Amino acid sequence: MADQFVELLGTAPVSVDGGKLTFVRGSLYTTLSIWKDRYDRSAFGWMVYTDYIDLRDRMDGFGGMGIRIDHPAPSGNGDPSGIPAAACYLWPAGSAPLPSEIAGGVTHYGPPSLSFVRDSHDLGLLLLADTHIHRDGVWSFTPANNEPGRLAKAILLARQCGDQELERAAVTKLRNRGEEPVPRRPYYLFRQAVADWSRQYAKATGIDLSDLAKLKRKRPQYPEIP
Repeated sequence: MADQFVELLGTAPVSVDGGKLTFVRGSLYTTLSIWKDRYDRSAFGWMVYTDYIDLRDRMDGFGGMGIRIDHPAPSGNGDPSGIPAAACYLWPAGSAPLPSEIAGGVTHYGPPSLSFVRDSHDLGLLLLADTHIHRDGVWSFTPANNEPGRLAKAILLARQCGDQELERAAVTKLRNRGEEPVPRRPYYLFRQAVADWSRQYAKATGIDLSDLAKLKRKRPQYPEIP
């Protein structure tokens, strides 16, 4: 099946490992994964994830250093409220060609999913987004319940890349949202969640996030805007 995906995408991956196609573009490492449903092995789907190469391995325990790109279900519904939002199909029998519904979805949504993240700066902005970002019929998966972790990742990425513009945007959002409670946890503030994630990210990567870790204090000192 992977060979058929490659032909439909019109872009050669740098590697194919089973149902995982890998593409590298600059500092971005993108995988298109063909997966089987864990409960119904006759059903499958595909998803795209774009990572930042230089932090990918070190951040593997935290879901990577990137973002997932979703595409509409077979019904054509573009509402990204479902998890996973990717289409789910019946696994073709034997070595039969992919049905037109599947082939059409790969042809239409595959290329914009692979190129969705433009560069490391764009990846940081997507991590900072308050909601899902739509482009060319597909969208980034950015749920509200992981906003603090995503913001800490954006600052981590900015410091790794020396991207002051991205760090300014991240610190501004942190200052604006810091005293808000995290959804469904009224006594746990946004800044405290950022601090907790930052401690873990710093330990995993060796990148200094000590100023963010201090946000756990009762009287926090927010980072200066670069």
